[in-house]
Order: sequence, then C-alpha cells, then structure tokens
Amino acid sequence: MRVELTDDEVEDIIKDTVLLCVEDDKDINRLLSTFLRKRVKKVFSAFDGQEGLDIFKEQNPDIVVTDIRMPNMDGIRMARQMKEIRQDIKIIVTTAFNDEEFFIKAIDANIDGFIKKPIDPHKLAETMAKLALVSLQKREIDEKSKLISFILNSLPNFIFTVRKKRLEFANSTFLNFLSCASIKEFNCKYKYPEDILSVKSMDYDTSSEVMNLISYLNEHKEDEIIVSINISKNNSGDDALSGAYILKYDHLPESETYLFSLTDVENYENKRKELELATITDGLTGLYNKRYFNKILSTHITDGRRYGYPVSLIFFDIDHFKAVNDKYGHLSGDCVLKDLAKLVSCQIRDQDVSARWGGEEFVILMPHINLDVAVKIAQRLRMSIEGQTICDMQITSSFGVATYTDGETEEDFLNRADALLYEAKRSGRNTVCF
Repeated sequence: MRVELTDDEVEDIIKDTVLLCVEDDKDINRLLSTFLRKRVKKVFSAFDGQEGLDIFKEQNPDIVVTDIRMPNMDGIRMARQMKEIRQDIKIIVTTAFNDEEFFIKAIDANIDGFIKKPIDPHKLAETMAKLALVSLQKREIDEKSKLISFILNSLPNFIFTVRKKRLEFANSTFLNFLSCASIKEFNCKYKYPEDILSVKSMDYDTSSEVMNLISYLNEHKEDEIIVSINISKNNSGDDALSGAYILKYDHLPESETYLFSLTDVENYENKRKELELATITDGLTGLYNKRYFNKILSTHITDGRRYGYPVSLIFFDIDHFKAVNDKYGHLSGDCVLKDLAKLVSCQIRDQDVSARWGGEEFVILMPHINLDVAVKIAQRLRMSIEGQTICDMQITSSFGVATYTDGETEEDFLNRADALLYEAKRSGRNTVCF
C-alpha cells in the first residue's frame, strides 16, 4: 500500500538525517545540496564515485543520493562497495530515461530508491523520508530484538524454541549448560532437542528408546511436566541425567513453532523458600517479624485452650539504646541488635519463637512454659546479657513476663506483657517484672 506523506511529515522525519549527495554536475549538486541543507541535519557533497566512497567511510551518513554516470567510479560500483561496508545504508539513484542498462545493474546492487531526472527536490525529500521511516522501523525492531535477547539470556531458566523438531532458538543459559557455543553446534551434537529430555510419567512407556515430546504434550494437554536432561558425560557417548526440571511450553498459533521453558526444580524450591523466609523474618536480625509472630501466637493460644497447656511471653528491650546510637552510631547499634538476637536465640528451645517486635524491642513466645519457669528463663537471659560484651559494649535489658490467662484476647495478652516490660524500665531497668 502506497503511503503518502505531507510536507510537514516529510520535514519532521528527515530533520535528523545525515545525507551524502554524489553528483558530478556541479549545478545540480549545488541546487540539491542547498535545498536539502534546510531540511536535514547535515549534507556532504561529492562529485564522483571515489570521492563519495571516501566521504561515506569517514562520515557514515544515513542516506546516499547518487548519480549513475560519473568519472573515476560510477554510482553503481560505488553503491555496491557501500553496501559491502554497511548493508543497511539507504541509497537513492538518480537516473535518466536512457539509463536502462545501469537501471538493471542498480537493481542487482540492491539500490533502495530511484528518482528520474530532472530531479524534483520535493519528490526526492519524500523518497528520503520513506526510506528513513523504513530504517527507523528496522532500528526499533533490532533494538527490541536485542532487548528481548538480553532478557532471555539473563534468565536462569532454559528457554528454547523448536520448529519441525529442530532447535530454532536457545538462550545462552541453555547452550552454556550443554557446552554448545551456538545453535549450529547443538544441531550437530544432538539430532533433536527432545532426544536429551526424559519425561517421567506413569503412562509413558520408559522401555521405548525415544519419545516424541511434542506428541506427548499435545496428547496430555498438561500445563507443565517434570523432565530430566540427558547430556553426554564423556566422549564414549555415555549419558548422564542432570537434575529435574519443570517444563512449560506454548504453541504459537498457526505455526509449527513451540516455545519451551525449563526451570531447575531445586533452584525453584530454594528461591521459593528464600522468598518465603524473607516475608516472615526481620532483615537485620534474622528473627521472625511481628506479623509472623502474631500468626504463631494465635495458633498456640488456640491450641493452648484446646489442650490445656500454658503459653508464656517474654518481652525485653535494650536499656538506653538511643544513647548507644547517639554515641557510637547506627552501624554499632545494628551490630548490638544482631548480636543480642544471636545470644538470646542460642539460649532458648527450638520450639520457642523469638521475634523482633520493633526498634530495640524483642519478644519470645514459650509454649508449654508456665509463669514461674518463664520468669526464671527471663532472669537467666538478663544476667547473660549483662555479663556479655556485645560489640565491644556493656549493655543491659529490661524484661516483662506474662502467661496467658483464659478468656484473655491476644491483644490483651500482648499489651499486658508489654506493659510489664515498661514497668521494669520504670523500676530502674535491668530487671524482670511479672
């Protein structure tokens, strides 16, 4: 479909274009250059093919406008050499009606546009604009393609496409895993991509040598399956199974191309666990966070009511912690918080739940522990903290201890234990209130 451009559109498109005008007729060269200099970013002029080629090599223009018949080197020969240097260069040839022989040669040289002489400058500008649009669109596609390739090659997943049972694309993650430098090397090393994939399925006959993976997927319609990869372990051709992978796939509509993604099950589980842990722990101390602590507290209060076991809380915080930050800085304050968390964690049971409540305040949930025992544990922790040098400092802590009372809400229980902590601070600090 022919695209017509207005004069304003033409000027807007070509305004950033660098042009090389190659014309041996000095009058035509001057007229064209004068007309185009008002519309493009820069114009370089040459008067024969050799001069044009030299300027092209130095200035790297976006578009070349050239006559055909010129001294030293004709326009066709110059255009061929330019295309060899830069295949995407756009070249417009100006031709007269009696240049049929050169016109055929211009087509063979992959010339991008033709303007008949005498040259209409406005027609030339429109042709330049259309070629510039093509270049811009190609540049945008190339940039998007590079971005997509960068993203795909950065993924830890194995990504590849298969068309007519042959590997068509693979990200560098997959090729590097298989010790293949390119798609070509893969296709030389392995007959089909599915030859290196083993599917573990109850209704798959493992005695068969090779299964048709795509036929299996089309038959079972599963969103994802577990596969392993068979890779050559040594030059003798022995195969080695490499881990388990979650295979996901998609079929491009009206195409024979299939897109595959393989995710390492072990890495997936590790990442999932890391993410889960990050949502329930405090980033500084590694203790549980307040939200997760409240969830566990709710569970133990419910179970404690049902099965009749006591649930105790120990709240404590660092005495005069603001003074630590003010005197030694926040990095030292963070050091104290982390080391104190480690010290306390080492002195409680596995079933106890310790959390950072906020700032310098901590809490310990102790199921199956009554008030008397909880108070003794708090006193032991208080003396341990007092007797330790933490981050080259001597610090103390104040404690509040409470045991759940039947009929009490979770919020009332927490508030009562927290209030006992502040009572300890009002009582002179470095003490336990219960």
